[in-house]
Amino acid sequence: MSFLRRLLDGVSNGLPSRHGIQVGDRYVKTDGQYQSMWTVRQIVHFEGIPPHARLVPDQDAHLGYRTISVTALDDPGFYKRIAAQHRRVSPY
Repeated sequence: MSFLRRLLDGVSNGLPSRHGIQVGDRYVKTDGQYQSMWTVRQIVHFEGIPPHARLVPDQDAHLGYRTISVTALDDPGFYKRIAAQHRRVSPY
């Protein structure tokens, strides 16, 4: 099976996760001097390894993404989950 096929088959389809990480969750990177903020855009599953989260930066999202194992996201030495920002929707 090709890498692309495995990737497409492994993309989360909206089912509840067993690891507690969901699309839209936000994290701050804690292992560096500069604490950047990231949002989970997608959960991907590969055979034989833990699920991974595809993260996009809150600032400069056009610069790309990074794919991190959910194990690393649960490690406070690397990332810390932050509360989701609630955005007001204008009634107009």
